[in-house]
Amino acid sequence: MFRPKRYVLVLSAWLIVQPAWAVQWQSIAPGIEYAEMQLPGPVEVFVARADRQHKGWTIDVMMAKGLAKGAREIVPEMARRADDSVNFLGERYDAKVAINGDYFNPTTGVPFGGQVVGGWFVRRYPEYSGGSGFLWMLDGRAVMGGNVRNAAKWQRVRFADGTEMNIHKLNDPRGQDELALYTWQYADRTDAADAGVEVLVRMSAPVVIMPDGGGVPGEIVSVVESKGGTLLPYDHVVLSGHGRAAEKLRQHAKKGEQLRVELTLADYGNEDLGLAPADWKGAYAGMGAATYILVNGKVPRHWEAKAEKLAREGKRHGSVVKDPRTLVAFNERYVYFVVIDGRSNRSIGMNFTEAGEFCRDHLKADFAVTQDGGGSSIMWVDGEVRNRPSDKNKAGETVFRPVANGYLMATLQPAEWSRKFSPDERIVTAKNVELRLGPGSQFGVADELKAGASGTIVSHKLTGIRAKGTFWWNCCFANAEGWLPQDALESATR
Repeated sequence: MFRPKRYVLVLSAWLIVQPAWAVQWQSIAPGIEYAEMQLPGPVEVFVARADRQHKGWTIDVMMAKGLAKGAREIVPEMARRADDSVNFLGERYDAKVAINGDYFNPTTGVPFGGQVVGGWFVRRYPEYSGGSGFLWMLDGRAVMGGNVRNAAKWQRVRFADGTEMNIHKLNDPRGQDELALYTWQYADRTDAADAGVEVLVRMSAPVVIMPDGGGVPGEIVSVVESKGGTLLPYDHVVLSGHGRAAEKLRQHAKKGEQLRVELTLADYGNEDLGLAPADWKGAYAGMGAATYILVNGKVPRHWEAKAEKLAREGKRHGSVVKDPRTLVAFNERYVYFVVIDGRSNRSIGMNFTEAGEFCRDHLKADFAVTQDGGGSSIMWVDGEVRNRPSDKNKAGETVFRPVANGYLMATLQPAEWSRKFSPDERIVTAKNVELRLGPGSQFGVADELKAGASGTIVSHKLTGIRAKGTFWWNCCFANAEGWLPQDALESATR
C-alpha cells in the first residue's frame, strides 16, 4: 500500500551512462518493473513497465482531488487517494507507479481531452481532433484511440416507456433546453443552475462506452424540481434537464422505474498517421494525449513540417524543442510509463522525434504518445518521486506542479468482505460520524450523523467491502443514504 513518506526526490546512485539494453530492471511488484537510464546529451530517463503476460495489475486514470469537474493537485497526492481504494468489482488498488496526464486549463483544472476512469466514461473527447490517446481495456488490451465522434447524437437515455432523449452534456453544466448527465465522479453535487428537473439514478454497473444490450440499466431513485445541487452518491448518475428537456423528464422519468444509459462513440482512426480505428468496447482507462510520436513502429514526424514553417517566421514549435517529456508507450508485451527530465545541465530533455525514436529503439515499443510535459512531468514510484521536475520556487528548490490528472499502475488486491451485518439489518451509529458518498474516506460527505442515529443496511454489491483500511457499509437513514465505516456502527437487533 501507499507508504506515508515525505515527497523526496530520489536519483539512484547507479544512474550512470550506459546503453539502454544494459539497464537493470528493478521489480516494484509482480509484473511491474522500474529502471533509470542516462543517455548521451546528457538525458536522464525514468521508465516503468508493466508486463501484459502477468495478471494481477491494472492501469487507471487519477483525477485531481477525485473530481471530473476539474481541479489541480500534485501527482503524489493523487496516488495517495487512489491507493487502497476499490474498483467496481471490489478489488483494492495497491498504487505502484504514477505519472502526470493530459494538458489542462490552468485556471479551472479541466483537462483538454476526454477521460475514462475505472470503466466510467466521465468526459467527452474533442470531436475529430486528430486522436484520442492511449486506452487501457478491461481485458488487458492496450490500444490507441483515433479521431472520434462522441457528441449528443451518439449518446442517449431510454426510459421504461421507450422514450429516448439525447444527452447534450456529459459532466458539464446544462444549457437552455438541454439534458446533462452527471456521473458520481463529477463532484459531491451537481452544479447550481436555472430551474429544471434532476433525476437521481442508481446504476447497476459503470456507465461504459459501447455497452451491450442497448445501454447500462439503472433504477430511478428520485425525480425532483431543482436548481441543481443534487448529491452524487457512488454508483449513481443525475439527469439534469432545463426547459424542454426538463418537461420530458417530468413526463417520462418515474420513481422506481428502470432506464438505460447508452454512451456510444465512433472511432475513425487517423489515416494520415496510419492509425486504424480502435475498438472502444471494454475501455477501462484513458485520457487525451498531445501527439502520436510512434505508430505501428514508425515515428510519424508530421510535426516537423509545421516546425519548419514557424522557423522561417522566426518562431519555435514546441515539438522540436528539447524539453521534459511524459510518454505512454506499449508493445505486445509491455505498457511503459516514461518521464524524461530536461531544462538542466544534468538532463537537457528530448524533442518529439527523439522521444519517438527512444520508445522505438530502446523500449522496442510499437506505439507511443506524449502527455503534458515541461514542469508537469513527474514519475512517482512506490511512494517516492524519482525524477527531478523542472519547476522551481523562488529559492531555486524543486516543486511539484499541481496538474489535472494522471495515469496509475496498481496491483489488484482481492476483494475482502465483512459479514458483521446483513442487508436490511437495523443499525445505530456508535458515535458522531460523517456519512460518506462512497466506500472510502476519500469520498465527500453526504450528511453528519449524531451517535444513536437509527438506520438500515442497504443491499448493495459492495456493502461490507474493505477499503482505506476498514470495512464500509451502505446505510440508509431518515434523511440520507451513504457509507459508514464498520467501527461507527452497532446492530440494533442483537
